Amino acid sequence: MTANVAAETVTDSALWTGGLLLWENDNSFNFSAEYQVRLDENMSTLQSHFLEFMTYKKANESLLLNAGYRFTRRPDHDENRLYIGGYWDMTRQAQGSKYDSDRLRIVLQVGYQHDFKTVIEDRQMGSNSIRWILIASRQETEKIRPFVTFGVLTTWNDAYSFGADKIRLGGGLAVAMTNRSRLRAQYIFERAFFKSPQENTNIFWVRYEANFGIQ
Repeated sequence: MTANVAAETVTDSALWTGGLLLWENDNSFNFSAEYQVRLDENMSTLQSHFLEFMTYKKANESLLLNAGYRFTRRPDHDENRLYIGGYWDMTRQAQGSKYDSDRLRIVLQVGYQHDFKTVIEDRQMGSNSIRWILIASRQETEKIRPFVTFGVLTTWNDAYSFGADKIRLGGGLAVAMTNRSRLRAQYIFERAFFKSPQENTNIFWVRYEANFGIQ
């Protein structure tokens, strides 16, 4: 990690890697399980690893609801998180029109999460956050879908009043490996405001995804 005294920030590089398994059921609930490992300190130190379970339900043609639980293990403590939210497809086509798989797709993800007994400034406490993520993607070839993302994490707890905790801006590629699996590779620039000093992180994220349900 390198210091930037003039801007009162530090800069780091991180690696996130793991896998996601998805079970889809036609006209019913869908489920996923994800395991992820995160390295920081220029990808040399284990920051955390987590196991997350999610369930999804399609409310209508443009709204997908989801909820889940994440267990995170860090070097000095464990964390538990509950999450509820949804995805809104802002570019849904008019009813009855022919589906165009090559169209630009814009999705807004909004979710509330509560972390139980997380450690902030050497104190253990509960923490609440609302996550906002805007995702734009387009199918360029049969197997490749590039995308860009912009996200804001707003947080409040006993240490901080409500405010923007982190912003993330990035982009990447989703590459189909088979008709039931794909590899997602993404770069994310993260700015953490609540840390002292503030921190900029270059995140490299690689995830393998497999679908075991109905397609």
